[in-house]
Amino acid sequence: MGNEYKAVPPVNVTPIDVLAEPLKRVRELAIKELGIMLASLFDNADDALFELADKANSNADQTLYFDAMREVRIKRETMETLFHQKVAEGFRLLYVPDIEREKRGIDEPFEAEALSLVHDDELEETVAVRGMVSKVISRCKDTLPYLTQRIDHLLPTLKITDQNNPIGPGRLCDIFRIACSELALDIRSRLVVYKLFDKFVMGELAALYEKANALLIEKQVLPKLKLGVSERKTKQRSSGPGSPVEVKHNATTSLESETQQDDEAEIIELLRGLLADRKPSLNKQGPNMPVADTGPRLSQTELVDLLSSVQQQSYESNELVNIRTQQVDVRQALYNLLVSDRQSEQPRAIGRLDDDVINLVSMLFEFILDDQNLPTPMKALLARLQIPLLKVAVLDTSFFGRGGHPARKLLNELATAAMRWSETVDLVRDPLYGKIKYTVEKVLDDFVDDTEIFSTLLTEFLDFVAAERRRSELVEQRTRDAEEGLGKTQMARNIVSDLLDKKMADKDLPNVAQELLRDGWSSYLFLIQVKQGVESGEWQEALETVDDLIWSVAPTEDKAHRGKLLKMIPSLLQRLRKGLVSVAFNKVKMRTLFKELEVIHLDCLKQQGRVVGRKHTKPVKVADKQKVEVKDTEEPSQEVISNASPDPEPADEADEHLSRVDSMSAGTWVEIVDSEGKHRAKLAAVIKATGKYIFVNRLGMKVAEKTRITLVDDLRQGVINVLDDTLLFDRALESVIGQLREKKD
Repeated sequence: MGNEYKAVPPVNVTPIDVLAEPLKRVRELAIKELGIMLASLFDNADDALFELADKANSNADQTLYFDAMREVRIKRETMETLFHQKVAEGFRLLYVPDIEREKRGIDEPFEAEALSLVHDDELEETVAVRGMVSKVISRCKDTLPYLTQRIDHLLPTLKITDQNNPIGPGRLCDIFRIACSELALDIRSRLVVYKLFDKFVMGELAALYEKANALLIEKQVLPKLKLGVSERKTKQRSSGPGSPVEVKHNATTSLESETQQDDEAEIIELLRGLLADRKPSLNKQGPNMPVADTGPRLSQTELVDLLSSVQQQSYESNELVNIRTQQVDVRQALYNLLVSDRQSEQPRAIGRLDDDVINLVSMLFEFILDDQNLPTPMKALLARLQIPLLKVAVLDTSFFGRGGHPARKLLNELATAAMRWSETVDLVRDPLYGKIKYTVEKVLDDFVDDTEIFSTLLTEFLDFVAAERRRSELVEQRTRDAEEGLGKTQMARNIVSDLLDKKMADKDLPNVAQELLRDGWSSYLFLIQVKQGVESGEWQEALETVDDLIWSVAPTEDKAHRGKLLKMIPSLLQRLRKGLVSVAFNKVKMRTLFKELEVIHLDCLKQQGRVVGRKHTKPVKVADKQKVEVKDTEEPSQEVISNASPDPEPADEADEHLSRVDSMSAGTWVEIVDSEGKHRAKLAAVIKATGKYIFVNRLGMKVAEKTRITLVDDLRQGVINVLDDTLLFDRALESVIGQLREKKD
């Protein structure tokens, strides 16, 4: 067990390194493997539904299954994206505070009695899901429990079970049910989809669990796991008061609790050891206050009282606040208070442990207030938490080593929300700025020595963020849907444009034929493609009409050609008229064009093959015409940062900026710099049809769209900067440890 990967970091490793790495690897493995399984499901959905349609006893049933085929095909991309997002979210939920988990209903056990309260369709669906979960639990009894225990080992502050395991069968079924809510299907078709999920995803989970266990064993996470040991751990956690397990626990103390406390102590000792060589430089700020291990030194209570006095001073008028860094000169403030209230001629001293804590908190806030991920107004607010968090650290040194400490969580949540905030002109009316300001001021006004206030404020702030997130997600979803719709529309228009350009290339067509195809028939082709698809009979007939029209205006002296043309003209005109009417083509213009076409056809039927009335112009590509139309009708919003210029040449594939763009996923936050200032935006979606990267603000509204190449150039030029949304305190602590190690080396 000496080399075993611990749940809480050892001395020579930072907390974020230990906790994040194994789970990150499991998440990457799960997303990859589940993506392959889900793709197999959709690849086989057509065959399964077609077979049912072929065996249907009635036309109604057959139509039902054919409609289901089309619905699944259309919604596939949306469902896959949603499924992958929810799987990734499952790992993030592992860090959601217990209070928030209860409010959001995370990990709620399934109540069998609730089955009687749902509709019949929902009941069938629920029974199907429960059956799938039961089969997996039975089939994977030698792999799933071990995986759950290893993940549980990495998260000592949260009990992980098969139910809340982010890739457990119950969680995956819940995610798939959410994805299936996108499908407008009757219960029979929906159950077919669930059977496919059972076969191609749930049936393959054993292999995924084996790979995940192997990966964690490689990372030294419980490499010699024995089921009995973990079962005892579970019983210890779940036993009620007075149980034998609890009695034993009270007598011997929980091994887990001891381990966690030991590791937290190791972290503070590690930090103090690294600080030893830095004492002279750190103590340059403020007066030379004595630091002693013996003699008349400040007790913890006295020090906290002095810090409370500093905390209550007006921040704006405090001359000890550095204007540039926004930090408080703690030693000078303490010295001033001691001088003004000296009751003894003998100088008072700060204990060495308290002195180390002051140094550490000062260094942490140096990092926080120098962090480029935070907007300046938000830094000014968070800077005010320096003294309260210093008091917390003095009262409880586990603050540095315990990721679940409420004060630490509150700082992380405030910083995460602040990172996504764009500066507004009217800060007073900005709801997020107002909420963060209220929370900070509440800490300054009410916090004395009871850290419970941080838990209360954390709950309030999470409620606020959750409500705001719900509103923004609705707007963001509408934005994504609209952009995906536009993307599909543009792709359909491009297909039509390219097709007509190809058919009209090198053809000396008269104006009337060009106008009919370019102005009218292109709209009909677009309509057919969107409604029926390119494999439909209507699409093929529409393409034949294009070929017939082009052929019909070509002059020739061949009698057979003229005979065929004579028979074709009535049918051709009928098809053209029917298609143009369906797209509401201008009737006056249609009559004019048909008259001109009649003249061309009559001329082609003449024996001499001489064509009269043919006004030739250089053919204009359909794509060019559509670009003009888009420019005339779709004025860009002033709120949208657009790219009017064409894309530059593709960058070198080895370009680090190109690699960074290709690794960006939905949810990545960036800072966009333009003439109006700096804006914070989230990558909401990458539209496959157009290749556009769509960015939205905190409220879910679109603020920018970029292509892959322009995004690469913007990154290279510093117009766009990717923000680091990992936990602020953890990054700060990691940076401080790194700096201290460098100095020591």
